[in-house]
Amino acid sequence: MAWFLERITGTTRKLPDNRKLANEKIPYRLVRVVDPETDKLSPTKQLLQNLLSSLDLKKWIVELVAETPEPIVRISDRKESFQKFKEQRKAMKKGLKSGEAPKEIQLTWGTAAGDISHKLAKARLHLEKGFKADVVFARRKGQELPTRKEMQARVEEVALELEDIAKEWKAREVTPTMTIMFFQGKSNS
Repeated sequence: MAWFLERITGTTRKLPDNRKLANEKIPYRLVRVVDPETDKLSPTKQLLQNLLSSLDLKKWIVELVAETPEPIVRISDRKESFQKFKEQRKAMKKGLKSGEAPKEIQLTWGTAAGDISHKLAKARLHLEKGFKADVVFARRKGQELPTRKEMQARVEEVALELEDIAKEWKAREVTPTMTIMFFQGKSNS
């Protein structure tokens, strides 16, 4: 939405998602409307009351999308708007807030135990909130690879270290030189 407001108004200020005002709760008398089909801003302001009275408010919703430099509203299908809200709420519960990528912890096969504990402590904070974290063991250039058995033991140590707060939500990706583990915090799983 920010890119849209910037394109139209030259500003990125928008209302926080938890404070979306709609229909009669919009405190402005004159507003500019975003055309739902073309995404273009109306050339003139119009009375909010006239706009609301011209719509079937059981099917449509008028939402305030920006306050500065002037009040801008968008007309949306009520069902679609509610569906988007539900999807955003579900994504937030899974730790995917607005494109948030999982935290990635990168380790080499030669990383010392103390360094691993330090990095896993950071991942733990993220996982305790119910978010996702990926742990990547990879080969460092010029580093000798441990045996397959030693690699497996290292990976299992990490899994045991995090099992109280997270579960592996996806199968591990294993190559001859690298292993990726995908964890999801248990609080929202």
